[in-house]
Amino acid sequence: MICDDAVARVRLIGGEMLEWSDTERDGSPGAGVLGELLRPLLPSGARVLVAGPHPAALLDEPVAGACELSVLLRSYSDACRLAEQHEVTVYCGSLEKAAFSEGFDVVIALDGVERLMSFDHAGSSWAEALRRLVGMLAPGGTLVLGVENPLGVHRFAGDPSEVHERADDDWAAAELDQSRPVNLEQLTDLLDGSGLTLGRSYAAYGHPSGPHLLLDVSALETASAPTALAVAACAGVFGTPPAGYDSRHLCRMAIAGGLGARIATRWVVVAHAAGGRSATTPVALTMDADAAPYWRLPCELAPAARGGWVRRARGDRTLRVSGRVIRTPGLLDGPIPEGRFLAEILMAACTRNDVVAIREVLGLFLWWMESQGADGKVPGWTAFAVADNVIFDGTRFALLDASWQLPGELDTDVVLARVMRHFAVRLLDSGQWHPWSWQLGTDRLTLTLLSMMGRTADLEIVRRGAELDAEIDADLAGSREDGAQDGVSGEDRPVQDEAVPDEPGQEEPGQPGQGRGAPGRWRESYRELYAARGRLRAKLEEAQQKITVLERDLDTAEAKLLKAVRAVKQAERRDERIRSSAGFRVGRVITASAAALRPVRRMFGAGPERGAD
Repeated sequence: MICDDAVARVRLIGGEMLEWSDTERDGSPGAGVLGELLRPLLPSGARVLVAGPHPAALLDEPVAGACELSVLLRSYSDACRLAEQHEVTVYCGSLEKAAFSEGFDVVIALDGVERLMSFDHAGSSWAEALRRLVGMLAPGGTLVLGVENPLGVHRFAGDPSEVHERADDDWAAAELDQSRPVNLEQLTDLLDGSGLTLGRSYAAYGHPSGPHLLLDVSALETASAPTALAVAACAGVFGTPPAGYDSRHLCRMAIAGGLGARIATRWVVVAHAAGGRSATTPVALTMDADAAPYWRLPCELAPAARGGWVRRARGDRTLRVSGRVIRTPGLLDGPIPEGRFLAEILMAACTRNDVVAIREVLGLFLWWMESQGADGKVPGWTAFAVADNVIFDGTRFALLDASWQLPGELDTDVVLARVMRHFAVRLLDSGQWHPWSWQLGTDRLTLTLLSMMGRTADLEIVRRGAELDAEIDADLAGSREDGAQDGVSGEDRPVQDEAVPDEPGQEEPGQPGQGRGAPGRWRESYRELYAARGRLRAKLEEAQQKITVLERDLDTAEAKLLKAVRAVKQAERRDERIRSSAGFRVGRVITASAAALRPVRRMFGAGPERGAD
């Protein structure tokens, strides 16, 4: 129940939506790197307006900076809930009704402008909403605006069913608004036309509602852009869905072709009104894409003097421990490795049925892993050398994130089983094509990969690898050293190997609302259908090959039969020629007489024989 003091801090301005909530959907941007971006933009004592639904954690930055904070929301229930959590002034209503006597030093609209207008004013254009936000700035004020890219990587690599889904707040077709920018150039022109001076423009990668990587657009134009981090941000959220294009390959090719900003999931721009001074903001910021809140570490990226990029952890750099898993923030500091992920290389080889390439890469990976230890033991950090965290540049392997480790040493066979099983799970779950039988389960596929690597293993080793994987996943879900759990949203929950229910509509444990008809259930159903299609295709090709072999055998048998028939006919014709000759007739007469005398010989020859008896 909301207290009276919280309700008193909510001011109704008109156009408020009483029976509506924008927090029921996962549409607001996650705090993450966005909070790190806001920190240098919020001077102490500044008047700050947060326009639109944002996560409560994002409001901690202006509150910690002793700013005079105000929030504009269209939902009355959201406004009351926010006023109860933070002692801030909340204006509830539509953007068209908002009128302030004094401008704001900073206006934050990272969620965009679409959810600032109520359904009573749905006819307002995107450009008009932007002009209203700009009008709320004080002289020299700063606007921090986020805009979702309608042609981002999430549109190509996402679930195709999402294209046909329409939520309750989609009462206006945003794609029909001609004033809405569809690329960064149009957004820049709109800001210039509003009298603002553009500061940094960021391309955001990861989930559109909570990006995990902010990269200055100008950095994407260089050949040394941190492609690996952008690929990791996309893969950590979208994985490798069969519904569309592989997000890793699409992101890598776009950045290599100078189109990195055009396929970003979101753009974040910092613009200043006349007389304002540009604050120094980082060139790039990143945060873990699939880690629980306790484990997340924001990092700042900067171009290195000799090429490439260097990374440095920001914020709390204390050691993080949960169970046996340890994370050392200081190990993130240093150069970022360049190359392709091991998972990318293996996936591409599987698609081509290139078993030779898979065996060669796995052999090199085995040599690298064994070189890290001795006597059948390897360091604890090798347990995190999974295919999604290992980068190969053609000559050497390196970890993208080397801050994870387990204490002591581990058996090499168990670690390799954990690493290969981790990839096998991802491969089978993705539904991607691979050169092995579709009837292979996770354990059998793990054994196949280990044998191709050159290791002899059995199901007992695979079982121990699975136990190690389950232990690590359980510790990664922990939020404190004692193993307590933080509340983690659906999009922020660490990726785990969960069983898919056998019956359609059956809810998974711990996944409420994922029953029949839910978006998550449809995503699983599509993946299952795609995988079933692959299995049926493989079986059909196998049956077709058997039919081809049988047809070839049948043709061979028919040819032999025709040859035998011709031989029989030739023999019959030869017999006919012999029977019609004069010699055959003379011989026939002689043999016929002898045949006639045969009974007489038998009769006379039988008497003595009987007498002898």
